[in-house]
Amino acid sequence: MDIIVDSDSNMPVDMNRKLLQIGDVYALQEKETGKWFAFQIVNLGQENAVYVDLDYWSEQEPTQGDLKSMDYLRLNHHLWNNTIHYCWAPYELFPIRAKLIGNIDIRPIDECKCHGNWPDGSQQKWTESWNELPEEQVRAFKVALAQKDHTIIIAGKEVKKCLYGVFDDTLSLLSDFSELDKLPGLGRIVTNKEYPQMIPFLERRHLIRELIWNDCKLKDVDLSCTHLEELEISGKDIEIIRLPARTKIITLKGKLSPKLKIISPNDGYFMTLRVEMQDDFLPDVGLSRLTTLVLKHIRNFSLKTVTSRFSDLFWLGLAGKPGYIRDVDEITKLHDLETLTLNDLFGFSPDEFPQPESLPELKRLWLESIPSDAAKAIKKRYKSNVHDMHVLKPRSDEWLHENLNNPLRHWDGNEFISKSKYSKSLALWKETRRRLLEAVAFSDAYIPSINRIVIDYVEGFNKLDSRSQFIETEEREDIINAFIQILDEAGICKERNNIMQLIDDNRNW
Repeated sequence: MDIIVDSDSNMPVDMNRKLLQIGDVYALQEKETGKWFAFQIVNLGQENAVYVDLDYWSEQEPTQGDLKSMDYLRLNHHLWNNTIHYCWAPYELFPIRAKLIGNIDIRPIDECKCHGNWPDGSQQKWTESWNELPEEQVRAFKVALAQKDHTIIIAGKEVKKCLYGVFDDTLSLLSDFSELDKLPGLGRIVTNKEYPQMIPFLERRHLIRELIWNDCKLKDVDLSCTHLEELEISGKDIEIIRLPARTKIITLKGKLSPKLKIISPNDGYFMTLRVEMQDDFLPDVGLSRLTTLVLKHIRNFSLKTVTSRFSDLFWLGLAGKPGYIRDVDEITKLHDLETLTLNDLFGFSPDEFPQPESLPELKRLWLESIPSDAAKAIKKRYKSNVHDMHVLKPRSDEWLHENLNNPLRHWDGNEFISKSKYSKSLALWKETRRRLLEAVAFSDAYIPSINRIVIDYVEGFNKLDSRSQFIETEEREDIINAFIQILDEAGICKERNNIMQLIDDNRNW
């Protein structure tokens, strides 16, 4: 089956100059580096085509003369093991800037079971980056992966040689961080403390890609000579965070200093900044070329703060607690915006939301739990203007009034949680909140009462989950966080560790 794709509208049509055929080789430029990569069409289906990545990666656009030397790209980076990468992708999202180079015979591959999007050059970029790593560290990493059952002793504890993450329970026992060199598969460090040896250790270990650092006390956090790809950090005293060029994701949590600046060699280009905001405060961190921004826990926030600082965004994700966003029309200033997601956000009318023509690059629009009148209008307005649109859980004013402080509100409409389970869970939480606030208000010796309330709360969810299980990892965190919200409201701080232990001791989920 031949499919014709319109190069302007990007949608399947009856006639157009771009004709997909088995064996066609296309080339595109990867956005971050500007380098050219190539892929080949190897199968055609009713709505999707199968492409395979080729081993072309160059500053120069490929020509027909390059086709004979192109082979299927074999992935060996990270957990891949000499694997050919191929995938089903929808015709309607075929990249309009792809250039047809020519047609060559395809080679045998297994049946494709992977579904996704068209390639963006990330596999070729990863391959190049992986090949630049110290050979001895890569070799040791691969050996550790192959020896999953092998154990070693670290800080007096027996652990798997292929262990990926270490925490303070291990780190605090180390007298010398070089002992961690016994773990060539190590990729993540999680800590709430400071260790003088930690950053120098990270600087020489090229495959440690993640650092989660809670309550950091440093003012100047210099990670510029490390090889981290992801950083999650909190600390109200931090004023400078220096990152290496490899860092692509940084997450800021907790109270943030108004002086906070993030220094990156790329000034944020092709980087994701995630912020779990407190009191709707977003410090001016720099990163003027930032391309992806995700803000969570919004209560009442103006988008002028975003557009005045980050005008080059490709992706903007906003999530409320729930909350309100003001100046939503400011989004029109983001001329390169390709993806917009809104969740649990209100305070804007259908007329305030931008028209499709003001966001010419927008390809993906995901809206969940927004005003029902806006949801209806936006869905109609953008239906034929974006390729990937989800409009879920439109909310009425009445719903917002009832659920503004409901920590389980996102369970409402969840396909994996029945309406009955949600209603009973919410009723249990409301009754628990009432009882606990009353216990604190009317008695100075409220600890025994709280312990009984905690046990009743946990056993209530034990019962709800007993007949047909619905509490998995996310739901478990939601239930615990919902109780923490009550503790916050009641001003209970000192007894929290005991309360959390009581929850743990009595839950079956």
